[in-house]
Amino acid sequence: MKALVTTPASPTSLFVVRRLKELGYKVTVVDSHNRSFVSYSNAVDKRILAPSLRYNPQGFAQTVIDELKSGEYSFYFPVLECGFLMSYYRDIIRQHTKMISMSFEEITHAHNKNAMREYAKAADVRIPRTEAPDSVQNAFKLLEELNSPVVIKPRVACNAHGQKIVTDQGRAVWEYAQIVKKYNLEDQPPLIQQYIKGSLVSTVNLAVDGEVKGNVVFRALRTVPTSGGTSSYRITVDEPEAELFDARIIKHLNWTGFISFDYMQDEATGQLYLIDCNPRIAPGVILGYFAGVDLMGAFVDLINGKEVQRLPKQKIGVRSKLHFLDLGWLLYNLTDKKLSRQEKWACFRTWAKRESTHLDIESIRDMKPWFALWTFLLRNIGRLLSPEGGEIFLEHVLFEEAEFRKEVVNSQAVVL
Repeated sequence: MKALVTTPASPTSLFVVRRLKELGYKVTVVDSHNRSFVSYSNAVDKRILAPSLRYNPQGFAQTVIDELKSGEYSFYFPVLECGFLMSYYRDIIRQHTKMISMSFEEITHAHNKNAMREYAKAADVRIPRTEAPDSVQNAFKLLEELNSPVVIKPRVACNAHGQKIVTDQGRAVWEYAQIVKKYNLEDQPPLIQQYIKGSLVSTVNLAVDGEVKGNVVFRALRTVPTSGGTSSYRITVDEPEAELFDARIIKHLNWTGFISFDYMQDEATGQLYLIDCNPRIAPGVILGYFAGVDLMGAFVDLINGKEVQRLPKQKIGVRSKLHFLDLGWLLYNLTDKKLSRQEKWACFRTWAKRESTHLDIESIRDMKPWFALWTFLLRNIGRLLSPEGGEIFLEHVLFEEAEFRKEVVNSQAVVL
C-alpha cells in the first residue's frame, strides 16, 4: 500500500506520515520549493521537490499529478493549504487514485471570512460583529466612528496571517492602511471585527455527509503571536457549545472530510464566538490522537470505503506542546518592552512549570526531523526573532487564491 502526501513544514505533516507508516503504508512526500524537516522522517520512503505552492501553484499541481500517474498510489492526502489548490484538480486526481475532498468552490467558500458571516448566521452560530467594507475609504470612515477594540483581518488567510488586533482606536486607521499596503488588499478590503477578550478554543472534525464522526476540542494555553495565532501549548477541554456549533455548520455545508474551527470565549460571559473556519486538517489532530481520538485512522478507513462509526470522546485535560514554538512564546514575552520585569518573570515561571505533556514533534524512534528543524531554526534565528518571524514558515506553503483564480480558474486552464 502506498500513499502520496503533500507536506508543508508543519507538525501536522509529520504526524500524518508517521501515522500512515504505522497503518502499513509506504509514504511518498512532496515538498514545496524547499525540503521540509518532515521529509527527513524514517516514515518517508520517497521524497519529491515541487515548485512553490505559493508562487507557482500550477507547477506544484503538475508535479503531484505526474507522480500520481506513475506511482500506483492507494490514495492522495494533502496537508494544510495545498488541499485548497489540489481540490481544483480533484477530478483529474481521481482518475489515478482515491482522494477525499470537497470541491474547490466549496472549500474556498468555507474558508472565506466574509462568506463565514452568512453561513454561520444560516447555521445559527454566534460570531462577533463583523463589517465588510466595500472600499478602503469606507473602512477608514467606519474605523473613525468606532470606539472599541477591533480585529483587522484579510478575507482569506491562515494562522492569523495578516491579522492585527487594535486596542488603541487612534491607530486603527493607520494599522488598517499598513495591512492593505503590505498585502496588496485594495481590491479586497480587510474585514473589521469586534474584538472578543478571552481565550481561544479550537476544534478539529472528521465528517461524512454532514455528520461529525470524530472530533477534538481544545483550549490554547499559549499562542504565537501572543495576541492570538497558532497554539504552542494546548489542552483538551469539555466545551459542548463548540461541538454544537461545529455540528450545525458541518450539517449546513454537508461536509465530508476534515474541517476545523476557532472560537473566542468571552471571559465575561463564557460564550463562544466563531472567528475562523479552516476546511482542512489542523494541528489539533495530534492532540486528539494523544487524547484517544484517532482521526487519521478513521480517515484511512473512510477513504478505503469502510463505514466509519462515531469515534469515542476525547479524554479531558490532555496537553500537547510544540516545543520550538513554545520557546518562541517565551522569547517574544521576554523581549516585549511593554511588559515589566515582574510580568516577564511570571511568564518565565509559567513556561518553566513542569506538567504532564505530550510533544508534537519529538520522538525517540524518529529523531532526524527534530535535528533538521533545529538546524533550520538556528540558521535563521535572526529572522525568527523579528516581528515577521512567522513568515519564514509560510513563505512557500500559503495558497494565494486570488492570484490562482486570476491566472487559472477564470482562464479555464488545466493540468494535462
